[in-house]
Amino acid sequence: MTFSRLYSKTSPEISSEGTVRFFRSLRVHMEQQRLVEKRLSIAYSLCIILGAIAAITIGVAWGHWMETLDHCGNLGGRRNCSCILYGENTLTYFQGGGVPACGWVTFGPIAYMLFSAGLACFHGFRVLFGSKGTKRRTITTRNEVGETVVLQTVETNNTSPLPRGFWITTSVIAAVLMLYSLIHFAIYIDGFLSTCREYRKTLEKALRLSGTVISVIHSRLSCSAIFDFMDYIHPNRADTYRSGLINTAAALIIGIISSFTAWILFFFATVLNIRFARIKSK
Repeated sequence: MTFSRLYSKTSPEISSEGTVRFFRSLRVHMEQQRLVEKRLSIAYSLCIILGAIAAITIGVAWGHWMETLDHCGNLGGRRNCSCILYGENTLTYFQGGGVPACGWVTFGPIAYMLFSAGLACFHGFRVLFGSKGTKRRTITTRNEVGETVVLQTVETNNTSPLPRGFWITTSVIAAVLMLYSLIHFAIYIDGFLSTCREYRKTLEKALRLSGTVISVIHSRLSCSAIFDFMDYIHPNRADTYRSGLINTAAALIIGIISSFTAWILFFFATVLNIRFARIKSK
């Protein structure tokens, strides 16, 4: 990037204001680009961390409940219902949801983590290792009326501006990742709420409740409390053993918050990419 100052040997008010405005506009543009790239590198880096948290938390909860909730084998079929998400209350027991839901929520973030890693490295490298040295050089030329014009340039950043096509491409990628992370978050929280809703029914039967106490279970207790009951009173299957206790509610809620925050960051990144692409097109 080049900042310029204009000098004239014969006339201080030569008609070269356009050149000055050009370099001034270029300076502002490059400063904006550097700021945008810094914000994007931070946003994409956070998305990697949040995606890992979301995947690990659901993986821990799924692994802990996998054998206990898989009652589908009792029906003689090949279906696996070991997922902590989308659990279902039945007449005799509480069974887990289908494996595809847990598989998607657990391994889904890997895709946007990989894209985020590539974009974070690209923008981070340009921000951290872009040349910031100051160099001066003088260019002598003549204007249209024959006056000698001296252009003194001050180069403060040699990082090349990114073309408009790049910002259009990254805008599309960021928008796709935003939609992808939104679907991930929607399935995660919907599966969580579905299990919570169904286990309220199981809890009602397990505690043999009646009267107004039932309203407390269905209307007053939070999902966190429902999963706490599940941690402590849900029995193991006769042929399985669940080692120790985990805080299932905390694991799932942390994962949901991480998934939602990742979606917010992808939305932020999409807006930045689109806004800068529009600035480039002017």
